[in-house]
Formats: sequence, C-alpha cells, structure tokens
Amino acid sequence: MALSINLQKRLHTFSIDVGLSIGEETLVLFGPSGAGKSSLLHLISGIITPGSGVVTINHQDVYNSENGVNLPIRSRRVGHLFQDYALFPHMTVYDNIAYAIREKKAVKRRVEELVALMRLTGLENRHPHEISGGQKQRTALARTLASEPQLLLLDEPFSALDYQVREKLRSDIVMIHQRFPITTIFVTHDLEEAFVMGERIAVINDGRLEQVGTREEVFYKPKTRNVARLIGTRNIFRGRAARVRGSELIIDTEELGEIRATAHPGTSFYQGEAVSFTIRPEEIMIIRKDRTIDRQVRYNRVDGIVVSSVGKGASHTVFFQTQDGRAHLKIEIPNFAYRKIRPVQGKTISVSLKKESIWIIPMEEGA
Repeated sequence: MALSINLQKRLHTFSIDVGLSIGEETLVLFGPSGAGKSSLLHLISGIITPGSGVVTINHQDVYNSENGVNLPIRSRRVGHLFQDYALFPHMTVYDNIAYAIREKKAVKRRVEELVALMRLTGLENRHPHEISGGQKQRTALARTLASEPQLLLLDEPFSALDYQVREKLRSDIVMIHQRFPITTIFVTHDLEEAFVMGERIAVINDGRLEQVGTREEVFYKPKTRNVARLIGTRNIFRGRAARVRGSELIIDTEELGEIRATAHPGTSFYQGEAVSFTIRPEEIMIIRKDRTIDRQVRYNRVDGIVVSSVGKGASHTVFFQTQDGRAHLKIEIPNFAYRKIRPVQGKTISVSLKKESIWIIPMEEGA
C-alpha cells in the first residue's frame, strides 16, 4: 500500500484513533464538521505530532512512535492543499508554482507544463489578488504538484467556490489523478462531492472511521445507523424479524406495518430479533394511479400525504408522511416524473419501498 496509518491522538474535545491503508487511488474522507477530517490530514503530513502510532508512505516510516521516527514535513514528500489556497501574495502565478520545484534546472519546463495542465496560460505574471477564486485554487494545486509529492492531501479545496467552478475543478482532479496516479485523500462534507470524487469513501465521525468501502457500498449498504444518517439516507427504521421465506425477510414495524426485504447472502435472523433497515430516497417509488401496479411495487405499499416538495435542479425532493403521521419519508424523483405525478403539498399518494432496495443495517451503534 502507498499509505498505511495507525494513529492515535488526544485533542481538546475528542480523540482520533484511525487505522487505514490506501493504494494509488483517490480516497474521500467524508464526515460532518468537527469529525476530525482536517486533524487527520495534519497528523499524516506532520503538522500535528501524533500521540502514538505509525505513518508509512511508500514503504517508508515517516512517523513511528516506537522507533522514535518523526520526519519533518519537508522530508515527507506530502502535498497538502488547504481551503484558503495559502498562495504567496507578493509572488506571481509563475513564481508561486516555481517556488515548490525541487530541481531548479527544470523550473521553466516544469512551470510551463503545470500552467498548461491547470489552464493558467496567460496568467503567469499576475498576482493572487488579480485572479479569480478558481484560478487561485488551480494555481495552488499546480504549486502542490510542482513538489512531486508521493501523497496528495486535499482539505475541502473547493468549499469557498461556486458550484460551476467546483464542478470543473472536480474534473481537473480526476484528470490529474489519471495522468499522475498519486495516492490522494480528498476531504469533504458535501455528499455529491463525495460520490463524484471517491473511488473509495471513508466515513469519519468523532475521530473514528465508521465505514470504509466503495462509493456504492457506503451509500447503499451503510454498516451502522450513524453512517446511514451521515450519508443523507434519512429513511431509517426499526422493527422485528417476523419470518424468513427463502431470501425474503418479513419485518414487523410500528410505523410502516409489514415490510418485505431481501435477506442478503450470509445473513441470518431469528424470530423477534430487532432489525434496523434503510432505503435511499431515490429508491422509493411513487405509485401512479393511471398505471397498472406491476410486481416491482406490489409490496411495501404505504399510503399518506405530501408534506412538502423542494426543487433541486434536475430532481425534486418530496417529504411524505403516513396517514397516521407516525412515519416520515424523504423521496427523490427526477423532474420528468415530478411533472407527471405532481405531488404537491397536501396531496394523497401511495408509495412503494422496493424490497430489493431495502438494506438491513448489520451493526447497531455501539456494536
């Protein structure tokens, strides 16, 4: 593995205790504000000294508390890009990039290469106050790459930029990683950004990794209720296993009644066992009264009313509650479906929780 860490550190309000191995990939470190994301990057780069543990980059220990190894930041070959760019205000774009180049004979060639790569041609002689936020961030990224790092740490680099600029810079990061396959940790608390950027996603909360996996595993198969909440599922319920029919699990719930779910391979349940389950908002189907009910929506039908709906560009979020008000669901539907169904506030509708899309959360919190 290109990066392997096992770190412990007591901070003012909580402790970090993280073990993780990463190859030549982009790992998204996702979690709420104050979860320990930036602090973990600081521990890896050497800005903060761990209390104990090991940091290994390309098979070399850059920190090892048992052996007394603690290489200085400049010797770790780590590129660390911050939210606030940290450009030298008195230097031009050219000079900011050139500053980080180790081999001084190659400065001109290397700067020209990075200027072209980061779409900064024509801006070489401008100072940071003369360029836009997106251009500043591209300059900062070019300077980070100029040092030829073995490890790239990106600490919410696009949080201060508008959506269109962020979208283009995300593409830049993907393109750069294809050209320079540097092990990269990308920190964000933005769900969309996490899904777009991460080959793998690590969910961190209160200084602990709650789940590490592919984006599909983390978003659609959360290991804990807390991970389900953090990734925006919202539709999380508890019930009890009533019976198993082959691969089908029947769950009795107080809020939704009887729910049928697919029992995934390797799982087993006993009658009366407490079960937590979730379904993503985009997997809930609104049943159209003008259509014949097909097999896909035959089960897990719930009747209720639309509480509200919010447009989100290409989709709508519909907030739904059961007729007795005991259960609430968040539903995501594309705009073309919204225009046909028109689930406006107060409208009575029926929805189906597709049993194939219901995920049984395998671990209760604290397990």
